[in-house]
Amino acid sequence: MLKPTILSLLILSTLLAVQAQANQWYGAIAISRSGDWGVATNYLSVSSAEREALRSCGDVNCTIRVSFRGCGAIAEHDRSLAWGVASTLTRARSQALSVLDGQGKILADGCNRRRSAS
Repeated sequence: MLKPTILSLLILSTLLAVQAQANQWYGAIAISRSGDWGVATNYLSVSSAEREALRSCGDVNCTIRVSFRGCGAIAEHDRSLAWGVASTLTRARSQALSVLDGQGKILADGCNRRRSAS
Protein backbone atom coordinates (compact mmCIF):
# COMPACT_ATOMS: atom_id res chain seq x y z
CA MET A 1 0.00 0.00 0.00
CA LEU A 2 1.25 3.49 -0.87
CA LYS A 3 1.83 5.92 1.92
CA PRO A 4 -0.55 8.91 1.95
CA THR A 5 2.29 11.32 1.08
CA ILE A 6 3.33 9.37 -2.02
CA LEU A 7 -0.29 8.91 -3.09
CA SER A 8 -0.91 12.66 -2.67
CA LEU A 9 2.13 13.45 -4.81
CA LEU A 10 0.95 11.07 -7.53
CA ILE A 11 -2.50 12.65 -7.59
CA LEU A 12 -1.02 16.17 -7.64
CA SER A 13 1.34 15.38 -10.52
CA THR A 14 -1.53 13.85 -12.51
CA LEU A 15 -3.69 16.94 -11.96
CA LEU A 16 -0.86 19.26 -13.02
CA ALA A 17 -0.26 17.22 -16.18
CA VAL A 18 -3.97 17.36 -17.06
CA GLN A 19 -4.04 21.14 -16.42
CA ALA A 20 -0.95 21.72 -18.60
CA GLN A 21 -2.54 19.75 -21.42
CA ALA A 22 -5.86 21.55 -20.99
CA ASN A 23 -4.32 24.97 -21.66
CA GLN A 24 -2.85 24.04 -25.03
CA TRP A 25 -5.35 25.50 -27.48
CA TYR A 26 -3.92 27.13 -30.59
CA GLY A 27 -5.11 29.94 -32.80
CA ALA A 28 -3.97 31.64 -35.99
CA ILE A 29 -4.76 34.65 -38.15
CA ALA A 30 -4.37 34.72 -41.93
CA ILE A 31 -4.62 37.83 -44.08
CA SER A 32 -4.32 38.73 -47.77
CA ARG A 33 -3.09 41.87 -49.49
CA SER A 34 -6.65 42.52 -50.64
CA GLY A 35 -7.76 42.84 -47.00
CA ASP A 36 -9.51 39.50 -46.55
CA TRP A 37 -8.74 37.75 -43.28
CA GLY A 38 -9.52 34.62 -41.35
CA VAL A 39 -9.25 33.79 -37.67
CA ALA A 40 -9.19 30.33 -36.14
CA THR A 41 -9.17 29.65 -32.41
CA ASN A 42 -9.42 26.68 -30.07
CA TYR A 43 -7.58 24.08 -32.13
CA LEU A 44 -5.52 21.24 -30.71
CA SER A 45 -2.53 21.91 -32.97
CA VAL A 46 -0.86 24.88 -34.65
CA SER A 47 -1.21 23.25 -38.07
CA SER A 48 -4.97 22.74 -37.60
CA ALA A 49 -5.44 26.35 -36.51
CA GLU A 50 -3.40 27.65 -39.46
CA ARG A 51 -5.29 25.45 -41.93
CA GLU A 52 -8.63 26.76 -40.66
CA ALA A 53 -7.48 30.40 -40.68
CA LEU A 54 -6.42 30.01 -44.32
CA ARG A 55 -9.69 28.27 -45.22
CA SER A 56 -11.80 30.95 -43.58
CA CYS A 57 -9.81 33.79 -45.11
CA GLY A 58 -11.59 33.57 -48.44
CA ASP A 59 -8.69 34.56 -50.70
CA VAL A 60 -6.23 32.14 -52.31
CA ASN A 61 -3.44 34.63 -51.57
CA CYS A 62 -3.96 34.61 -47.80
CA THR A 63 -0.95 33.85 -45.66
CA ILE A 64 -0.59 33.11 -41.99
CA ARG A 65 0.63 36.22 -40.18
CA VAL A 66 0.49 35.02 -36.59
CA SER A 67 -0.13 31.85 -34.59
CA PHE A 68 -0.77 31.99 -30.86
CA ARG A 69 -1.75 30.16 -27.70
CA GLY A 70 -3.42 32.98 -25.75
CA CYS A 71 -4.64 35.87 -27.90
CA GLY A 72 -3.47 37.37 -31.17
CA ALA A 73 -4.19 40.54 -33.12
CA ILE A 74 -3.18 42.10 -36.44
CA ALA A 75 -3.12 45.85 -36.99
CA GLU A 76 -2.60 47.89 -40.17
CA HIS A 77 -1.44 51.42 -40.88
CA ASP A 78 -0.50 52.78 -44.32
CA ARG A 79 -0.34 49.23 -45.74
CA SER A 80 2.08 48.11 -43.01
CA LEU A 81 1.02 45.17 -40.86
CA ALA A 82 1.97 44.39 -37.29
CA TRP A 83 0.83 41.68 -34.93
CA GLY A 84 0.75 41.06 -31.24
CA VAL A 85 0.47 37.96 -29.09
CA ALA A 86 -0.38 38.08 -25.39
CA SER A 87 -2.39 36.45 -22.64
CA THR A 88 -5.30 38.89 -23.10
CA LEU A 89 -6.96 40.43 -26.12
CA THR A 90 -6.35 43.94 -24.83
CA ARG A 91 -2.62 43.28 -24.54
CA ALA A 92 -2.40 41.58 -27.95
CA ARG A 93 -4.15 44.53 -29.60
CA SER A 94 -1.98 47.04 -27.75
CA GLN A 95 1.16 45.18 -28.74
CA ALA A 96 0.17 45.17 -32.42
CA LEU A 97 -0.67 48.88 -32.39
CA SER A 98 2.51 49.81 -30.51
CA VAL A 99 4.62 48.38 -33.34
CA LEU A 100 2.86 50.92 -35.55
CA ASP A 101 3.57 53.73 -33.06
CA GLY A 102 -0.04 53.69 -31.89
CA GLN A 103 -1.32 54.45 -35.38
CA GLY A 104 -3.67 52.32 -37.42
CA LYS A 105 -6.51 49.97 -36.69
CA ILE A 106 -7.02 46.38 -35.66
CA LEU A 107 -7.94 44.24 -38.67
CA ALA A 108 -8.45 40.90 -36.95
CA ASP A 109 -8.05 39.38 -33.52
CA GLY A 110 -9.00 36.37 -31.47
CA CYS A 111 -8.40 34.47 -28.26
CA ASN A 112 -8.34 30.82 -27.37
CA ARG A 113 -10.60 29.89 -24.52
CA ARG A 114 -9.24 27.93 -21.61
CA ARG A 115 -10.27 24.32 -21.58
CA SER A 116 -11.50 22.92 -18.34
CA ALA A 117 -9.79 19.79 -17.10
CA SER A 118 -12.20 16.90 -17.45
